[in-house]
Amino acid sequence: MSNNNSERFLRIKSKRDKYEYFSKGILAESLFSIGMNTNQAQTIANQVEEEVSTLNETQTKKKLVRIITSAIEKVDKKLAERYIVFKGKRKYKPSIILLAGVPGIGKSSLAVNLSERLEITNIIGTDMIRAILRQTISSKLIPEIHSSSYEAYKHLKPTLNPILRPSIVGYEEQSRHIIVGVEAAIQSALYSRENTIIEGVHLAPNLLNQEILNDVHVIMILLYLEDEEEHIRRITSRGSKIEQRGSDRYIEAFPEIRDIQTYLVEEATKAKIPIIETSESSKAIAKMMDTIWDRILKIDEKEKD
Repeated sequence: MSNNNSERFLRIKSKRDKYEYFSKGILAESLFSIGMNTNQAQTIANQVEEEVSTLNETQTKKKLVRIITSAIEKVDKKLAERYIVFKGKRKYKPSIILLAGVPGIGKSSLAVNLSERLEITNIIGTDMIRAILRQTISSKLIPEIHSSSYEAYKHLKPTLNPILRPSIVGYEEQSRHIIVGVEAAIQSALYSRENTIIEGVHLAPNLLNQEILNDVHVIMILLYLEDEEEHIRRITSRGSKIEQRGSDRYIEAFPEIRDIQTYLVEEATKAKIPIIETSESSKAIAKMMDTIWDRILKIDEKEKD
């Protein structure tokens, strides 16, 4: 494309006779946000730039959206529907995304990836909520919150429930305390209509308030890693990167971590919560985006009402 048609000269008329400049880079980012892969996003951004540059008159923002939507429809009508909602005034707020899963399966990395795609700046880890509780509640009062989720059972009094494994009982007892803070964060995000991602091991489906889980704005996904060797490899790699959270203690507690994962999968299955395997991050992200956007479209319908 010649310099005369460079995107920096493609003016788009917005409201009140003000002008903006078309940027295929920004357009590609928007397409990325609706779940389109990088190659498709760049191709469509180039196509739209070329089409807009051949038109004689300055385009309005509304006309530009129609051009973009038409280009997307040729690839995937479902993605075109998402784009219309994404560019709408309501911005499908709030979307509260809960990502549950045990340590070492790529949960935090996937949360960051999602935040970048969906332009969500508010990310909360349940470990952070636990850290706050540790500062305010004595270890003598609630000792189980002063340990890792997979070691909480070591601080429990003799349990009255012999059916569950000690690691699960300890995990549940710790999570019950953390869930209080999680639910407060969810309620705050709902009230302020702020898109939020909350990730952490303490998000047990059976412990969260059912009324919250049934809220259309709350989207919960359980992440898990099937292959044990891959799980160990990731834990080892994680420990080498974060010195203070060395891999040794994770490896020693690996059986407990896997027990908790099995427990979470069982509870998510009962609650009919989406379960996504994370061995291939690109596929996991694609499935997460599909799950989230299916709900976002429902939220959009609710916002219209």
